[in-house]
Amino acid sequence: MKKMLYLLAFSFMFLMFNHETSAAEYKKNYYPTKTEIEALNQELQELVDEANERLSNGEKNIELTSKNLKLVFKENNSLGSENIMTNQLNTMGVNASSIGSKSYQAYVTNTAGFNFTHAVSGIFSWNGDYLTGVSADADLTGIMYDKSSNTTVTGLDGIIGRDAKIARVTSKGTFKALKYFVTYHTTLMVDVYAPTQSYRIVEAKITY
Repeated sequence: MKKMLYLLAFSFMFLMFNHETSAAEYKKNYYPTKTEIEALNQELQELVDEANERLSNGEKNIELTSKNLKLVFKENNSLGSENIMTNQLNTMGVNASSIGSKSYQAYVTNTAGFNFTHAVSGIFSWNGDYLTGVSADADLTGIMYDKSSNTTVTGLDGIIGRDAKIARVTSKGTFKALKYFVTYHTTLMVDVYAPTQSYRIVEAKITY
């Protein structure tokens, strides 16, 4: 009888421990509330402002983190074709540095609760002050969500490949929670400039 009572007590303690462990795990991994998302956006705006300041100062690879977010912007020069054509262009009296391209990647990660990441990357190329092409692709990750995205490229002051000097990359993501009726929307917006061969993060936002 004592042995039976001991086993019952042990089983009860084991179940309580599992319950507390599950509660702790849920507390660490959950779907952020609307109020939390609003607070995240305040954090995110501060990261965007700092990233743009550092981009304007000539930095090319930026990684910023806050309590619940990470914002990253990376740039790579695509100079292979430019180097190959340098002698030909110089012979023709054309400044080789006026023709080129850069690849870029920007992404934001929510690390509060069940996290997710929205990234956009591509290449923009120029000839002098004009854009000859801009590409953009989105990549969404987050195992606890059903994901979809829509990404567009628009010439802000003309037609890309003809007379546009500035283009805007707009990527919108949707993250639908797998277990609950919760949906988050993300926006990443980046402007690229041919005259200065530079970038600016126009917007990075998470909405509930």
